[in-house]
Parts: sequence; C-alpha cells; structure tokens
Amino acid sequence: MTPEGGTAADGTRGPCCPRCPRCRVAAVLTVRYPHSWHNRAGERVEGVAESLLCSRCDTDDPAAAALLALLGEGGPTGAAPGVFEERAGSWLGAVRARRADPGALAAEEGRWRAGEL
Repeated sequence: MTPEGGTAADGTRGPCCPRCPRCRVAAVLTVRYPHSWHNRAGERVEGVAESLLCSRCDTDDPAAAALLALLGEGGPTGAAPGVFEERAGSWLGAVRARRADPGALAAEEGRWRAGEL
C-alpha cells in the first residue's frame, strides 16, 4: 500500500490517483465533473462523471497530447499562469464530447456474454 499521493515502484498510486481501467497503470490526472442524463421516464438525473488521463493509453489522443506534454515536463507548477487550466480544459472538453460507439459496445457485450472477457 502507498501513502496518499505516493507512488509505488510498480507505478500504482495511493487512493488519490486511481488506476487506468484500460491498462491498470496509475492515472496521471483524474477529473470529476457534474454530469446529467434523462432516465426512461424523461426525468433529469444529476450525477458526477469521472475522466482519467493515462500516460500510456492516451498518448495517441490529440486532445491529451498537450496536457501530457505539460505534465511530463515537471507538471503545472513550472508552467506559465493559466497554461495548465487551458490544456486541461481543452482535454476535458474533448473527453466530455465523446460518445460510445454502439458497434464496439455491442461487440464487447457479445464477448462478455460468451465468457471471453
């Protein structure tokens, strides 16, 4: 177990930084933000969504490139004022606009039902 904010030799971190659900490496950044949807009855449901930035899985994501570069250069403390906020805002805007691919979701569900996952 690692202390809050600590990083273990295997790249895992304490409770403040969850692991990437895709590769299980510690997330570089975790962002929680308001999220809402409408249920089957048409009622609005308020909640919170969470997005993780992974230095392994998100390297090919153009929306994440500038933020990963900044965080790889020693983090936001050495950057000019507002740079972290701008890059994180751009990344989060792109993440929030994404929608699930129904075909990929159906294929994954099929693999799950077949016991392949």
